[in-house]
Amino acid sequence: MLPTFVIGLREGLEASLIVGIIAAFLSRQGRRDLLRWVYLGVGTAVLLCIAVGVILEAVSANLPQRQQEGLETVVGVLAVGMVTYMVVWMKQHSRELKKQLEGLAAEAMNDGGRRAGRAMVIMAFLAVLREGFETVVFLLAAFNEDNGGTADAAGGAVAGIALAVLLGYGIYRGGVKLNLSKFFRGTGIVLVLVAAGLVVTALHTAHEAGWLNAGQGSTVDLTWLVRPGSVQSALLTGMLGVQEHPVVIEVVGWLAYLLPVGVFVAWPPNRPIARRTLVRLTSALAGLGVVAAALLFALAPATPAADPATAAGTFSARLAAAPATTAVVRTAPQSPAAGTDTTTASAAATSATSSITVHRTGSAQHAGVATDVYTASVPGTSAAGRPTKLTYEQVAALNGGRLPLGVRTTDASAEVQVQYTDTDVLTVWIEPRTGRVVDLRWNETVLATLTGTQVGTVPLDQPVATAAAAMPAADSAVAGSAAQADLTALGRRSGYTEGVEAAVAVAVLAALGLVGLVLTGRRKQATAAVTQITRTPSRTTAD
Repeated sequence: MLPTFVIGLREGLEASLIVGIIAAFLSRQGRRDLLRWVYLGVGTAVLLCIAVGVILEAVSANLPQRQQEGLETVVGVLAVGMVTYMVVWMKQHSRELKKQLEGLAAEAMNDGGRRAGRAMVIMAFLAVLREGFETVVFLLAAFNEDNGGTADAAGGAVAGIALAVLLGYGIYRGGVKLNLSKFFRGTGIVLVLVAAGLVVTALHTAHEAGWLNAGQGSTVDLTWLVRPGSVQSALLTGMLGVQEHPVVIEVVGWLAYLLPVGVFVAWPPNRPIARRTLVRLTSALAGLGVVAAALLFALAPATPAADPATAAGTFSARLAAAPATTAVVRTAPQSPAAGTDTTTASAAATSATSSITVHRTGSAQHAGVATDVYTASVPGTSAAGRPTKLTYEQVAALNGGRLPLGVRTTDASAEVQVQYTDTDVLTVWIEPRTGRVVDLRWNETVLATLTGTQVGTVPLDQPVATAAAAMPAADSAVAGSAAQADLTALGRRSGYTEGVEAAVAVAVLAALGLVGLVLTGRRKQATAAVTQITRTPSRTTAD
């Protein structure tokens, strides 16, 4: 609520002052008949700004989530740009504002008649439209950021605008004395703080929209400071954009905006900073950025090995291709059901490894880490040694003590042809960032089908053999710990890398600022030299 109150007060007072200056000038000149044109321009601009706000809000509400985040990012960037332009422009032109407006009004009055009326409409319309459009965009961005809800934010804006109108009317009537220079400087500082918070919000929504993925490493945990639902959280989050878990790019963006713009707005106008001081500061900042980038690059931990191997005897495995919707795992095939027709068996494995393409089926917390689960079905080998003929007595034993439905015999010792279907299912748990195989499991199922019976081909009601074999729990635990260590190393390296990027960005910006200062200084020196030459009288020598 507080940020929107300040926005409404600041923007509303600017518009009220401009309209008040025009109205007071017309009254002093005895042209009160032109005031109705001023009010017409004000009313038209207000209605247009309200319409723009309603349209933007309606468009945002009907967009899908990702597009909403993108629109909020665009609105936030526009709001930051507008408030920056506004506070900088007012700091530079506030002293001459009244004189300029009265001059424009005087020129319009000299035209007389309807042209003067149209000029008054245009002046009031443009003045209110600019401030109103800035208010609409800024308030939309603030509504997206405010944790207190749209009602509180709207209430703050209405209260600020109402107070601005009252102050503007009081100043117009002469009953209110206000130090406008201090007022605009104070509210300018508050707006810069709010805009810095909007920078953080815009960076956050840009990431949610999928536009910005750099600098997402964690920095500090501020849950102790920003507690949801508290007044403190509403002020810090709504006013300054402070988040519970700010990431690197948000911290850098907040500081990169707040420090230079805040210093510029808060600096006393009668104490200009010497150009030499600015050159030294920007040079030092550029050098500091370069040194910091070099140190962070040198101290960054090494990147863990890509697609590391998991050692677990016959269950050893590693990735042969990066995981996505599919992956390729290099491991030794297992045949748990080899040599058995019961539900338990010891695993039989070949000594040679092979590449098996697995498909992602989900995700799960496994061995202490978040993993992606992949599966693949491959032909088993345990059916190769099984008999192709069985007696009906053996068939009944494999089928739970009875023959399959429709199969009859008077001779239990008679034989029948049997075909087998052997399926081996591999399940692999892979940590996606490091590519480490955390665990794997083989499940083999052998099905039998009778052929040549009096009713044709008949499958048995239950498998003739099922068995499973998995990586030993101790080896899986070791693999999970190794994956956690790799993730920690990747996180630390990512933090160092993002620090290098931020330091380089600071150095580049400072270098650009230094170049701008040098070029501006040379231009001023050249201008001064030309002025000196034109002012120096030419000397003539007598013959």
